[in-house]
Amino acid sequence: MPYTPNIDGSTVRTLADWGSFFKANGQPCDIIELVNQENTILDDIPWKEATDYDGNRTALRLGIPAVYWQRLYKGLDVSKSTVSIVKDPVAMLAARSVIDANLLALHAGQAAAYRQSEAKAFMEAMRQEVATALFYGNIKNDPDGVHGLDPRYAFKNAPNVIDAGGAGHENTSIWGIVWGENEGHGIFPKDSRAGLEHKILPEYDAFDPEGLAFRAVGDLYQWKLGFSVRDWRTVVRICNIDTAKLFLRKGEPGFIDLHRLTIMAKNKIPAEKLSRMRWYVNSDLMTALELQASDNASGNVTLVYRTEDSPRGGPLFKSRRLTELHGCPIRRCDAILNTEEALGAAPGA
Repeated sequence: MPYTPNIDGSTVRTLADWGSFFKANGQPCDIIELVNQENTILDDIPWKEATDYDGNRTALRLGIPAVYWQRLYKGLDVSKSTVSIVKDPVAMLAARSVIDANLLALHAGQAAAYRQSEAKAFMEAMRQEVATALFYGNIKNDPDGVHGLDPRYAFKNAPNVIDAGGAGHENTSIWGIVWGENEGHGIFPKDSRAGLEHKILPEYDAFDPEGLAFRAVGDLYQWKLGFSVRDWRTVVRICNIDTAKLFLRKGEPGFIDLHRLTIMAKNKIPAEKLSRMRWYVNSDLMTALELQASDNASGNVTLVYRTEDSPRGGPLFKSRRLTELHGCPIRRCDAILNTEEALGAAPGA
């Protein structure tokens, strides 16, 4: 029985809507990308080849050997350290588009522009999915996906988690992450390549819902990846930030002191790694931080603005402007939700 794709007006380009991509003179339309997000975390994360084809093994030292004070003519007990192996999975994110070869032939001069435009949309969709998975992916809920940060830092009283006191299901988080080979990084399968791959498929036989063949061309998008946190101490989460109270001023009931919370968070990171930490917040939290920094009555949040290729405190020119909090860059990440369920305490705590 031939494979039957879901071919209807919602999944493939039809003759009726082909014109929406082009002006009257046949030139591509200037499409306003209203659904794009800013997820700079994907520009920051380093990628490393995994130890295996299906994941990456990390050896963690969980305990050190016992040592003893010795005296003459007295022996010693033997001891050893404790090591555990953790394996982070890799998964494959994929998508494909199909277009009738006859439709493409009718608009041969516009085919390349159309496919390039569609490629932008597919790649943005995959970037958004990967950014969301980095934070909220959970292999217990989706065994075909990847394991993100949320299920690793899932309790308000866990190490490297700071509780901001929110309840209900309208909360958000601030993340502080140190990227590196021995800290947090992305992984891709052994003997493969990192990054999103786009393949232009040659003409082939596709099948309509009745199983009848027609000639088609297509595009295939694949991204094989996973995430690894080799040292849990290099990630910190401020959780349970009530989004309804983000813009309160100091003295108003429910005020969230972001200055105090971020100081507590940064000091959870090992001192020798702190200079490499980056903060990740969504747009509402970025606004709240800037408002508290500009309002003397609300606290002492101190932000520094500079550009990435100018020295700290230097003139604002050349590259994009970068905001720093406690000496660490703040990155906007739209994948961080405002609808997080409040984290509870660890069982038995």
